[in-house]
Amino acid sequence: MVALLAGLIILIAIQVGRHSYKSKFEYLGGNSIEIIGSKQSSKIYTIICHGYAGSKEMMRQIAFDIANAGSNAVLFDFIGHGSNSDQLVNNPTELTGTTQQLVDQLISVIDFLETEYGSDIKLYLIGHSMASDIVIRASEYKNISSIAAISPYSTKVTKNFPNDLLLISGQFEKHLRSHSLKFTQLVDPSAAENIEYLQGPIRRKASYTKNTGHVSIIYAPKTSKKIIDWFKLNYYARPFWATHIMWTLLSLTLITFGGSRLSISTQNYQERDSISKARSVLISFSSLIIACLSSFVQFEPFSIFGFGSIATYFGLIGIVILCLSNKVREDLDKFYFIPFLKLVLTFLILAILINHFIGSFFLTHHRFYAFITLLVPITIFCMATEKLVSMSTRSVAVFTRIAPILGFSILLTLYPGQYGVMFTTVPIYIFYFIVFGFIGKYQRNSIGPCSVGAAHGIFLAFAFSATNPIFSS
Repeated sequence: MVALLAGLIILIAIQVGRHSYKSKFEYLGGNSIEIIGSKQSSKIYTIICHGYAGSKEMMRQIAFDIANAGSNAVLFDFIGHGSNSDQLVNNPTELTGTTQQLVDQLISVIDFLETEYGSDIKLYLIGHSMASDIVIRASEYKNISSIAAISPYSTKVTKNFPNDLLLISGQFEKHLRSHSLKFTQLVDPSAAENIEYLQGPIRRKASYTKNTGHVSIIYAPKTSKKIIDWFKLNYYARPFWATHIMWTLLSLTLITFGGSRLSISTQNYQERDSISKARSVLISFSSLIIACLSSFVQFEPFSIFGFGSIATYFGLIGIVILCLSNKVREDLDKFYFIPFLKLVLTFLILAILINHFIGSFFLTHHRFYAFITLLVPITIFCMATEKLVSMSTRSVAVFTRIAPILGFSILLTLYPGQYGVMFTTVPIYIFYFIVFGFIGKYQRNSIGPCSVGAAHGIFLAFAFSATNPIFSS
């Protein structure tokens, strides 16, 4: 309980800090644009764009830094991401498909700002990962003063375009660092990292932030400092202790630990069933092999790409486990409804906190239909695997837990056209069981694997449907 309260106190402090920034919400085509006002009066607007499977919430730390440095910061969710309810064109490999759709969306945001706040405003663009290419392409059509591309990759950069470009990679992103340096060497063949190069109107620099990777780079104080210096905004250097995500992760860790120790039920479930290592591995491996046959099944009930494939794959794993183990089937009647509801409430509170402070994900329109598609198959999967895990030794339980995602990774490799855009299913699954699985592991000893598995089914289905990008089928 102490850990739970400490985590909540930290989140309250973070929320108080957020309220010191003044946000204004505008609406464009039914989707919101958030404008965080500069700490000083400014005609500069910096549009900050998130990466693939991300959301505007993930870019909030940079937005706060930019606002402190003297520019208004503009956040929004790309189509198919976060709270945006529209669908992406299912043509990610063609520049005239998904890429152009996102470029057009960014241009519409720029047009809105110029109409609303005057054509004399100064515009900067920041794009992370996927959005690094989007911001570069959009600048071809608009008068953009400068661009900062984080973890960048683009085929649009030439010796003379864009005019003003900062490329920042994480220290551990060696391929992207090499890619960025080649762009700078177009201006000066002898160019090195972390040095600014000028050639007439062209200004370019390839830089890297120490001790960071693809996601951590957007939260690093040095990344914001490099961008602020490049844009020639007012001096602002965020101290490491003021990094919101650091305190957010600490608080959620405390809340997760506290949630795992909550007394959800007075009963004490005793697992009396056991299964040999060989049989448990055989069941897991067999379910994996059969589930991979889902690649031959075309199942998309709501014209949303990819979620039918996820439902079929995980659903088959659950069904095969039920067929191969009578002990798993027999445990299905040991369902405790009231403790289950309490666990669902615990998971719901945690999901709301993650959504508010990290994700900006909602079950809007198409995402709700994705959730309906996943709910039953994912619940069958979770209830079956949870019982199998509870009967197995620790090492075999780990294998049972990770085997499904290894199989899905194989499908991603073999059938990129069918599963490629859903690759974020892998990190979502891993993150889910690190957080929610930790709570479920301890509560399983109290309310049993069937009740815990049912709760996992609901929230893993939510995690997949709320975070994977939405493409039309």
